[in-house]
Amino acid sequence: MKPETWVQMALLTWFVLLAIAEVLWAKQGGEQDKRTGDARLLTNFGLTALILAASALLPVARITSSDLAGRLHLGVANLVQVPWLAAFALLLIVDSLAAYWVHRLMHATPVLWRVHRVHHADTAVDVSTSLRNHPLELLATVPVASLVVLLTGAPVSVVLGVQAAGIAAAIWQHADIGLPARVDRALATTIFTPRLHRLHHNPERAVHDSNFGETIVLWDWLFGTLNRGEGRQPVGLKGQSLRPDHLLDQIWSPLFADRSASGATPAGP
Repeated sequence: MKPETWVQMALLTWFVLLAIAEVLWAKQGGEQDKRTGDARLLTNFGLTALILAASALLPVARITSSDLAGRLHLGVANLVQVPWLAAFALLLIVDSLAAYWVHRLMHATPVLWRVHRVHHADTAVDVSTSLRNHPLELLATVPVASLVVLLTGAPVSVVLGVQAAGIAAAIWQHADIGLPARVDRALATTIFTPRLHRLHHNPERAVHDSNFGETIVLWDWLFGTLNRGEGRQPVGLKGQSLRPDHLLDQIWSPLFADRSASGATPAGP
């Protein structure tokens, strides 16, 4: 079995386990969002199907970049022989930094926000939200991800490992589960917990223009966008002119302007 297949199976298992954890937490009295019915899940998984069809470009682009870097002896890991773990750490750090700025620009640039707001339009946040993205986002993320691989010279196995870690982290961050306060605080010193990432889905721009990191909190802390907040926050967007739980509306959403509160000013230092 190919390594990619093992990775896909592991990520699917992770998704299912967290989905079960959401159900168990709700039964134990957790304050889960009120679901809006089958239309919401149909929209989320419909977008998932579209982006999976298009995202074949993402692993291919990264792996192709890795092969190219190896053949042409490009990138740090090819110029300086480093252990596998060091190459993994290097790619994780550089990739997370690049992802932070791409994500931040998606909020700050009106044309990119029209695409990215599809993710924020979800009326609840759970593991299915982690898969809710507009396929056009790949036009921003794929070139940057490929450039990062070229610059670092990461081998294919490292690329697969970092990509899997990023997807697993995204599923974890969106899980609608509560952690004991001490555990949450301990984890939140390094990685984004579901509570921290939920702040990023707050309807208020002053709140959701924070916590842009997709794996580690380092870059938000360093660039002044880390919001630790307290308590359980509301989610969604204000001023939407299109139905958030309607698949076709969300597919065509980037063509239309609305009053959703972001994307009006450039990102600051």
